[in-house]
Amino acid sequence: MRTRSLPLGLSFFTGILLASTTLTAAPPLRFETQEIDPHVGNVCYAVTTADVNGDGKPDVVAVSEDAVVWYENPSWTKHDIVRGTTAKDNVCIQPHDIDGDGRIDFALGAGWKPPDTKTPSTLQWLGRDKAGKWRIHPIRFEEPTLHRIRWGDPKGTGRKQLIVTPLQGRGTKGPNWGEGQGVRVLVLDVPKDPADPNWPAELADDSLHTIHNLQIIDVKNDGREEILLAAWEGVFVLDRTPEGRWLRTKIGSGNQETKPFKGASEVKLGRLNDNRRDYVATIEPWHGHQVVVYPGKWVADGTEMVMMRQVIAEPVTWGHAVWTANLDDDPDDELIIGQRDPNPKGSAGPRGPGVFLFDPKLDEKGNLTFDRLSIDDGGMGCEDALATDLNGDGRADIIAGGRSTHNVRIYWNRKP
Repeated sequence: MRTRSLPLGLSFFTGILLASTTLTAAPPLRFETQEIDPHVGNVCYAVTTADVNGDGKPDVVAVSEDAVVWYENPSWTKHDIVRGTTAKDNVCIQPHDIDGDGRIDFALGAGWKPPDTKTPSTLQWLGRDKAGKWRIHPIRFEEPTLHRIRWGDPKGTGRKQLIVTPLQGRGTKGPNWGEGQGVRVLVLDVPKDPADPNWPAELADDSLHTIHNLQIIDVKNDGREEILLAAWEGVFVLDRTPEGRWLRTKIGSGNQETKPFKGASEVKLGRLNDNRRDYVATIEPWHGHQVVVYPGKWVADGTEMVMMRQVIAEPVTWGHAVWTANLDDDPDDELIIGQRDPNPKGSAGPRGPGVFLFDPKLDEKGNLTFDRLSIDDGGMGCEDALATDLNGDGRADIIAGGRSTHNVRIYWNRKP
């Protein structure tokens, strides 16, 4: 493993000044709230979307501690996929046609029971038999604290792999979760027979701790996907060379000043109408109170990223969802933040919990700033959120699931 640390202040790009380009302004955004489930379970651990019934419309899928359910677009009628048949708690889900039958399947992580860092979690996929009945197919998995999964092609094979990240390394203990065995980031290939539980696995990295989230995306703008990670040690990119070596690059420090938790928690890449940079957005530290962006871009030779840490909002108590999407008529990605707990009374800004939007702008000096919009202040103890166009009007809507509020809501993007 070759590590490439990021020296700040390289001449390629310093600070966040844009002297020669502009971001395009758009009319103010407006959202309409629809609650499609007031109580999905004790916790709504995850939400996603997929065309479950094959009618061409994206349905909403939610994960609770003991069930996976889907809500049929546009009536939002609730259907069970599985209930009471997986190891509690279910914690993460990702859709993909795993068996190639033309119908959507789901990879599901379960057996979530922190802070147990010794007992293996369970990994499985959910698919339908010829009669349409959902079946559970185990995938061999021996790591504890399985927490996040993503489909993508970081190996560049042309077929999607399942990227799996536990939260903690085996046998680690708090409060200093940054010591001991690192988290094993695994890249699993779907075998010729997906029902075979022995999916081939490749180790991408095992040096980092408390990996809370990841994204599979073309960070380098080179036509290949990389693994973007938020960890105790900061923000990292894992990149696989054509020869099969994994390179680890640090692109952001995370918050290393706080105690007991450190680093970064959630992570997403946002695109800007700017040929010099994008931004990586995080919550910091782990389960933290700061919304942070790292504006920057890979240099031409692909050896470094120059990203400087910019706190754009605090406090955001127990920030627990980050998503980026183009929600308006400009070409820039807006930043969506989910807040799980209310801020202390008297804190600056909205109290929450809820869902908040940050719209990238340039100030009079050409610096990147973000305007803040409250989408839901108090009605969503947000555990997870995403954005996609649910009604075909060409505008991404927001879907969120709550922990303390137990609910699932859609925030319809209504053009002003």
